[in-house]
Amino acid sequence: MDERLLKNLLCCLSKNAFEAFVLIFFNDNETRERFEPFPEIGDGAFRKELLDSYGGSIHALYLLHFAPVEVFNRPKDVIVYDPTIMGKLRRIADHYKGKMGQWGMVSPHLVPGKALNELYFLNNFANITESECRERIIPRYRKMLKTRKLNPKIYGVGCCDSFVERSPDSVDKALKTLLSQKPGGLRICFQEETHCVERFSYQKSFFTGVSRHTRQPYEPVLTDILTAKEEVIAEFERLIRKGAKESELENFIRAHYNDIFGARYDRIETQLWLRFPEHDIGGKDRRLDLFLRNSVKNDWELFEVKRPVKVTRTYRDAPVIAHEVSHAVQQVRNYAKILAQDSVKKQFAKEGIEYYEPSLNLVIGRTPEIPLRQWRWLMNTFATDLRIFTFDELVTEMEVRLRDLYRITGMNS
Repeated sequence: MDERLLKNLLCCLSKNAFEAFVLIFFNDNETRERFEPFPEIGDGAFRKELLDSYGGSIHALYLLHFAPVEVFNRPKDVIVYDPTIMGKLRRIADHYKGKMGQWGMVSPHLVPGKALNELYFLNNFANITESECRERIIPRYRKMLKTRKLNPKIYGVGCCDSFVERSPDSVDKALKTLLSQKPGGLRICFQEETHCVERFSYQKSFFTGVSRHTRQPYEPVLTDILTAKEEVIAEFERLIRKGAKESELENFIRAHYNDIFGARYDRIETQLWLRFPEHDIGGKDRRLDLFLRNSVKNDWELFEVKRPVKVTRTYRDAPVIAHEVSHAVQQVRNYAKILAQDSVKKQFAKEGIEYYEPSLNLVIGRTPEIPLRQWRWLMNTFATDLRIFTFDELVTEMEVRLRDLYRITGMNS
């Protein structure tokens, strides 16, 4: 089981999907204590009536804190003080007012216990160590509790990290249940003479990017995601086999760049003009194929796409890099030289594309039928300042990601 994958999937869930996951996750236990919504407090509030208490008179409360952590460079420094959470804490204080001094009864000897015994904050933070949570996050929640004069006997914080690290099997099971239920709503589709009705779940828009024309965020839905991804791979392989034109490949990649390159890319720009002949080696205007924003590195990456040609040839009985690859590499390096100019950076920044040191990538050709050690040696010695992908390697990466999704959903590929 890949715990990192589990955390990444939790981070991608929208608020509604994350709340549905929490309900499934916390109700999957060996006790008979029900984890249920607490509508008197508001959305994202849950309660357990502790079975050891007489008549369910002692409670454990849980508050969902779903913050837009993706917009922060350092998610662990996100400001915990949230007006929505403070409003819920006020309603909790009002609800238990008069009960704070009253005591429920705890079995087996019917000893007194506070009515509000436990209070936990459940957030969507990830990649935060236990020590960072203890030193940075929990004290901020404690301050919020003191502001509302709440003093439960036990309080704490649960997040994507703690869910996975303490109970990976339960997280895996809850995610599989969630993905099979698809709690977002119903999708009704009519196309030509066919129609379909299926459930869907929401993903967060931060992981998909924005519309190029409106600059508004997409809010993708998860429907029959596995079948759709299989179809994307099959169509990509068909284009490669038929030796599609570069324009066809670019159009396909633009439509499916997350499937092809991975979810770390949240925005794509295509056919960007470099109208700076004074910086060009040939004194001409140039045009970039693909410019993708890497949300992990917080920088952009350049991808030049060439047709699926042969990338090696034989010279004196030894494999060498084909001329087409050499020419493409020089082209990418020329683009990099232009992009490095301050005047170019300022112009792109005006258009909403702010980059620093773009990574260079070339997509070209099929993986050659030569020993792997020779192929890797050629790549490692030929171009150290950029990464070269073959179309076969891209397809293999897509298949690996699809197998991960099949595994996490418990389906057979």
